[in-house]
Order: sequence, then C-alpha cells, then structure tokens
Amino acid sequence: MARVALYARYSSEHQKESSIEDQYRNCERYAARDPAWSITARYADRAISGTTSDRPDYQRMLVDAKAKHFDMLLVDDFSRLSRDSVESEQTRRRLIHWGIRLIGCSDGIDTDTKNHEMLSGIKSVMNQAFISDLKDKISRGMIGKALHGYHLGGRTYGYKLVPELDPTRKDPYGNPERVGTKLAIDEDQAQWVKWIFERYAEGMSPHKIVTELNRRQVPAPGAAYRRKSCRTPSWSAASLQGNATLGTGLLNNPLYTGRAVWNRSRREKDPDTHIRAHIARDRGEWIETPVPHLRIIDEALWARVTAARAGVSRGVYDLRKLHSRARSTGRNPKYLFSGLLVCGMCGGKFVVCATATYCCSTWRTRGETVCANALRVPRKLAESALLAAIQKDLFTPKGLDVFKAEIIRLLASQRRTRRPDVAKATARLQDVEREIAHIITAIKAGIFTGSTKTALETLEAEHTALTQTIKGRNKLFDKVVAFLPNMEQRFKAMIDDLVAVTQPEVDKARGILRELVGHSIRLHPTSDGADRFLTAELSGDYTGLMKLASGTNLLLNPVRRHRSPNHINATGTVTKSTESV
Repeated sequence: MARVALYARYSSEHQKESSIEDQYRNCERYAARDPAWSITARYADRAISGTTSDRPDYQRMLVDAKAKHFDMLLVDDFSRLSRDSVESEQTRRRLIHWGIRLIGCSDGIDTDTKNHEMLSGIKSVMNQAFISDLKDKISRGMIGKALHGYHLGGRTYGYKLVPELDPTRKDPYGNPERVGTKLAIDEDQAQWVKWIFERYAEGMSPHKIVTELNRRQVPAPGAAYRRKSCRTPSWSAASLQGNATLGTGLLNNPLYTGRAVWNRSRREKDPDTHIRAHIARDRGEWIETPVPHLRIIDEALWARVTAARAGVSRGVYDLRKLHSRARSTGRNPKYLFSGLLVCGMCGGKFVVCATATYCCSTWRTRGETVCANALRVPRKLAESALLAAIQKDLFTPKGLDVFKAEIIRLLASQRRTRRPDVAKATARLQDVEREIAHIITAIKAGIFTGSTKTALETLEAEHTALTQTIKGRNKLFDKVVAFLPNMEQRFKAMIDDLVAVTQPEVDKARGILRELVGHSIRLHPTSDGADRFLTAELSGDYTGLMKLASGTNLLLNPVRRHRSPNHINATGTVTKSTESV
C-alpha cells in the first residue's frame, strides 16, 4: 500500500477558504484511480504567496518527506508547490533524492515518467513568468490610483483612512464596491504631529521628545492596530528619525506639508539570504501629487526641521568618517558581548550607544518612561569585569565535581535503558543486510526497475542509521567519559583564548560565551550610597560547557546553573558581591 500525501495552497487572504478543499478534491479523485494508494497526510498553507518558501505546512511537508512518512506527494498543479522556478526545481530534486514520487494532478507532471524534468522546468518558468506579469499589472494599476490622489501606502500618523465606494457597482457579496482609499486629517493625532515638529525645531532631541510623549501617555502609532504582541506600543526615537533617503520616519514625511510622494523605493529579496530590503528608486520614478487639504505643517516649520535633520546627518557621517566607518558595519557583531547583555528592568538588549559605552536600547530609543535604566558602562570595563567573573567564579571546583558525578550517573542510566534498543537495532540490521543482498542478486540477474532502485536506496539509508545507532552512541559515551577528568583545565584554556581574541574571531568567541552563560547576561541597575552600578547576573550552563569542550551535543537532563552576581560600577570601578549558588 503506497502512502500518499496531499499539499494545497492559496495566495491571497481575499481568496475563498474553499480553494483548499477544491484542490484536495481534485487530488483525491486522482488518487482514487489506484486502489493501492492510501491518503495518509494532508498539508495546506492559507493566504501565503507561492513566491516564498517560508510556509509552515510546506516546510513541515519537506521534513516529513525526508523522514519517509509518505511515498507520494500529490498537488493540484506545480504552481501550488512554488511560484519560484529555483525553489520548485530544488524541491523536485529533493523529493526524487528522498525517493518520493511527485505528481501534479492538473498539469500531468509525474516524476516517475520519462522527460518529466523538461516538463516541470517549463512549468516552473511559466509559473514565475505569471508572477512577474502579475507584478507589472498591479504596479500599473497602483500608478493610476496614485495619480488620481488615492492613498497606497500604510497607515500614516496624523491621518485616518476613508474608503471611497462606487455608487452603482457591487462586489460579489452585494456591498458597494470599494474604488480606493483616501486620507483625512485626524485632529487628535495632528496636534501631536505639530508638537513634535515644533519641539524638534527648537532643538529638543528625538530621545527627549519620545520620553515626554510616553510620559504623557500619548497613544503611539499603531496603538489601535491589531497586534500579535500584548505589549502596549510606545513611542520610539527611530520612528521619528527614520531614513531621510527613503523618506521614512515622521520627521521626513512630506505628506504633512500637503505633498503625497509614492514609489520612492522598492523591496527586493536577496537571492542568498532571502531577506527583503528597501532599495531607493531614481527621483524620476517618484509620483508626487499635491494634496493641500492634508497639510498639517507650514512651510517655514518644515524648512527649519529639514535643515536640522540635514545637520544631524552631516554630523553622523563626519563621526563615522572619523572612525573610518563611512557606512554601517552591518549585521555581524563587532564586540565580544554584543547581543548577550540584557537589561534586568525591561528585558531589552544592552547595545553600544557610543564608541566605547554600553546602555539599554529601550531607554535609548523610547526614553526613561518606558525603561528607567539610564546607567551606562564603559565597554572595555564591562568586558574585562565579565571575563574575569566567568574565569574565576562561574564554574567552581565544587560545582564541577557535582556535575561530573551527575553526568556519569546519567550516562550509566542511558546505557542501561538503551541496551534493548541496541539489541533490537542489531537484529533489524541483519534483516536489512539480507534484503540488500537479495536485491543485489536480482540486479545482477538483470531485474532492475524504478521501484527496485527506490527500495535499495531506502534499505541503504536504514542500514546507515542502524549502524550509527549501534556504534555511534558508544563512541559518544566514551568521548564524554574521556573528557570529564580534564573539564576544568579545558574550560580555563577556552577563557584564556577569549581574553586574547582578535576582531575576526569575535563572532566565534560570542558563540562560545553564549553556550557558557546560557545565552544571556542580565544587568540589573542598583546603587550603593553615592555610587551607582550595574549588577551582572551570570548563569553558568554546564551542559553548554561540555558541548563546547568535547564537541558533542548531548540531550541530557537540565543541570542546575551556577549564578554569580558581579557589580560593574558606572563610574569606572568594579566590585564583586559574595558568591551565591
């Protein structure tokens, strides 16, 4: 009996939910042709474009296919699988490699037939061409809407959306057909737009502006939107500053002066990282429409703010040039503890807020009303204090002895519980070897079909897995037992290497630190008389230590962490509290 899986997908949330059932029904009708086929799994992605592979059930289907949970995959047509020709081809090759037969019920493509590579390749190119043509048509329609004064972007603070309905035409549900959306001034929000522009023109920084807005509990942009997060939205300095080149950010939006500008940028997906980024368009492609009825800011105030923004941009560029950084350093971490330090008050990341200082990112961008942890600490001081604490206090000799005893107990327990599994795997291995020998004999006799090849590949994969089950686990246990006596010495050697790490090795060193401290170090603000300092809460992860030092990744029971708080004084001195476990 062949196990059959079905995959269905539709792209837009405006499409009917019944589209999935229609695709399933077509696949079920196709599967009913052969009584030896049994549908055992169904996968469906709703309202997700086929141009992306980031689809939950699509990824789950690939995982199950690799694990041999089914033998055949049926789709209504190849466009349901993917609209990207490269992704579609890769998926076809993966399924064939895993021994899974792929069938497109409507377009007649079957990977068990001859020349299916050519047919699927042509179909994939046609699917991608359909998307490209669709993009052009959508863009053409949007340009027409923009020229007629309709709003095409997202929600803009200071305005409310007003749908425009056709007086005669009806949609499929009998309601007036929506022609487009226009904007109208929201007086409650517009007064705060004026207030923000006036304060910035007077010299108040975006950080101080958002601090005051949050203190007054002014609803932030998006406060009334449907959100996945339950956290109340707050004002952020980044939402004011934005990007002057792309025209993002409240202070850069010309709509407040009565000019609607559209098509300033486009979103493109990086073919390697698959991350979408905004790319600025040439000014000749911009579509500017005068909308004087939407003016909130007069020209004089706009000119003052624009001049101030230009001055800030020049200052930032000059500062980066001074430090030999004409542009951002990008996503790669530059410092040893980048991304590991967490604010104990709000849970936000501690970031480098100046050339040589760490501070809370929430306090920096949203102000003291959202997070009152305004303490800063010199970067070199934090690095030296934390490395010293990790080296001296994180894993005590007593704690290491307890950990070694616990690991030996767990290893012995796992060996006892795994003996029946090993015996079962050994017996099955003998059966698999006999079956492989029979197939090889049949091949030598001239009996070779597609099913013979699939069966042989399946048995060889099972043979490899059984061999690893029998031999691999014992080698792993022996490796861990040999490592345990030298655990303390290996840990100290790793820390010595971290102290002397060079810039190209920062990323690797951060990975080591992340395993040792349980992925984060919490910094709690506190005080001691006239001095102010941050208490660093370090949590030693013994399992991470063994994984790093032995090169293994064991799924053992969680081991109690060792905690050692250390005080980092914001004025430049370091004190350490009494060690606690």
